Amino acid sequence: MLKPLEGLQFNAETHRYIWRVQSLRHSVTNVLSYDMDKNAKLRIQQTKDQWEPRGNACHAFTEALLLNGSAEHSDDYLEWTRHIERCWLFQGCEILAVEYRLCDPLRLIGGSFDFLLRTHKGSVVLGDLKTVSSYNAADRRKPASAQLGAYTHFLAAHHPSITVDKCVTVVAGPGICRVISSEPQECVDQWNEAWNRYVAHQELLDVF
Repeated sequence: MLKPLEGLQFNAETHRYIWRVQSLRHSVTNVLSYDMDKNAKLRIQQTKDQWEPRGNACHAFTEALLLNGSAEHSDDYLEWTRHIERCWLFQGCEILAVEYRLCDPLRLIGGSFDFLLRTHKGSVVLGDLKTVSSYNAADRRKPASAQLGAYTHFLAAHHPSITVDKCVTVVAGPGICRVISSEPQECVDQWNEAWNRYVAHQELLDVF
C-alpha cells in the first residue's frame, strides 16, 4: 500500500487541500466543472439528495471491499453494491491505494482517486467509481478520462516508480457494473487540455 503523501491534508469544512502550509486554490473537480452547461449544473443540484447518498454508500462499500476483502451491503443500494462486489476487475487483485490524496504543488491543485490496484495478470490500474441511477444511464456513461489523467499526472510526480498501465472508470448502476478502459497518456492529454482551458478562462476573468 502506498503511504499517504507527507504534508498533504484535506480540510473537510472548506473543501480545500493543504500542501504543507499552503492552501491549494484549485481542485480537479473545479477545473473540470467550471464550464459545465448551466442546465446540467442545475439538474445536478436539484438531484443531489438522490445521487449524493448513493455515491457515498457505494464508495464506502467499495473502499471496505478493497481494503478488507468483504463489505456489508446496504439494503437501499443492494442492486448497486452486489454488482460492484462481483466486478471482474476486483477479483484476485492486489490493492496499492484506496481513496488516495494527491496534489500538483506547482499548479496548486489537489484531488483524490478512488483506487490503484495490480490485477492478477500484473497490470497496474488507476480507477474511479461512478454511480448512476439506471441501467441505461450506466450504458451511456462516458469515461472520466480527464479526471483520471489528472491523477495519473500527479501520481507520476510523487511516485515515479509506479507506471499506470490502464485507467478505468467503473460505472455502477442497478443491476450492472461496467468497466471502461482508457489509455493513460490519452487521459493525461485530456487533463492538460482541460487545465489550459481553465487557466485561459481564469485569465479572461482577471481582464474583465
